[in-house]
Amino acid sequence: MEPVSSAEAVSLVKKVPSADDRSRPVPRLVVAMIGNGPVEHRLYELMADDRIPAPSGNASATQRMADAISAWRGGNRDASIAETFSSALRETLERQVKDNDIELRKAILQDRSPEVARYRKLIDSDVYRAALQAAKKLGDVAHPGRLNNEPDPARKAQLVALRTAVDDARAGSGSWDTVITRAEALDPTLVKPFSPHAALLAEKQALEKDENVVALLALRNPRRAPPGGAARGQEVEDRVGTALTALCKAMNEAAGDGSYRIERNANVPAALRPADGKHVKGELDFLLMHDKDLVLVGETKAGGAQAVSADGLKFRNAVHAMAERAQPGRTYAFTLGGEKRALLGGGKAKPALLQIAGESLKRLGASVPEASQDAPTNWPAGARYFLPDAVAGIPLSQRAVAYLTWRPGSLAYAQALFEGTEPDANALQSVWQDLLDEPKLAWIWDERALAEQALHAVHGSASVAGFTKAIAEMKISN
Repeated sequence: MEPVSSAEAVSLVKKVPSADDRSRPVPRLVVAMIGNGPVEHRLYELMADDRIPAPSGNASATQRMADAISAWRGGNRDASIAETFSSALRETLERQVKDNDIELRKAILQDRSPEVARYRKLIDSDVYRAALQAAKKLGDVAHPGRLNNEPDPARKAQLVALRTAVDDARAGSGSWDTVITRAEALDPTLVKPFSPHAALLAEKQALEKDENVVALLALRNPRRAPPGGAARGQEVEDRVGTALTALCKAMNEAAGDGSYRIERNANVPAALRPADGKHVKGELDFLLMHDKDLVLVGETKAGGAQAVSADGLKFRNAVHAMAERAQPGRTYAFTLGGEKRALLGGGKAKPALLQIAGESLKRLGASVPEASQDAPTNWPAGARYFLPDAVAGIPLSQRAVAYLTWRPGSLAYAQALFEGTEPDANALQSVWQDLLDEPKLAWIWDERALAEQALHAVHGSASVAGFTKAIAEMKISN
């Protein structure tokens, strides 16, 4: 779980709107930046006026932590901000301990044991994965086909001995030194390329005898996500797609034009993506089209507002990248159906293509202006989230919560709870200080800044229904 580095991500703003600003509509100046016709102007006008409901008094702990960070970023230095954050973090840790969170237990073991820290780093490394591949390759020297075709009984016995040694070592019951011995007896040229891998695998095997590593391995794996997660995501996407299709129908009726439509699961062509697309979406859920013009890009998340927090960077960057790279006078072919298209009958069917005018792609990058010039934003006006439910705020992402609950102060507090002892009431204050001072946590502040920008571009299903009704009334007024 790696944070987004400043070098990897497009630069993020360092100041966010205050909590009071969050409920204000985005100024209608955005209407002049996007769209060519009165219907599109009206849609953007409605989206800009989509007021965010006032936050409820029973906000989640992750939302309260997020609000504390945003308040501090907005200039509020009251001591109560740190206490609000610590209280919400305390509630989060107490819930995780009550749920016997396995990842939290692993983090505690890693914090107090250098052997566990080394072990976890080793098994997550590319060099370890390469060592496993090398061991498999060495074992495959004695694959069944070769054994069956080997005429020399002595050499066949050496092959069997090598294969057995590799299998035993991989299972933890054998020695990698024995593997080296068996390989040398079979063919000395096998030893030199494998020796560095054998040393790493032997280190892993030795670490697995440490009592703290044994305790780590005894922990059960975290529960997998319940079945139906993909089905839930598809259900949410279908619901949003239906609502947006109804919106397009109203737009067509109001404009007296049948050219508005929704296209789904569009893959961005390589010409509109940066070379390193690590933090840029390659597939977009919804495109609202008018002929060959792209009116807006829509995304939905089955995980709701918390998923928006983690997804916002890639979505924002994708729309900006398209706008920056698109050339007027050109059209760009987007393939439809998602990056893992199901091919009918198992054949190589040609993917459906959607042609989009470069001028409309460039317009999407216009930034939503903030009510205050002191809080600039570079969130693109043409990037919108459509969720089933209204969103009053965007809580911390799961990744941010993990990093905060794995800080030394959090782990000490959680360990005391697991052991049934009284935790240090001041332990969590150090986590807030870490957040203020630790450069490795700076990405959390950036993520919060972007989440506050994205909040102005999130619309619930009730809002979409309201947009549809208001646009339908345009025809009546005409």
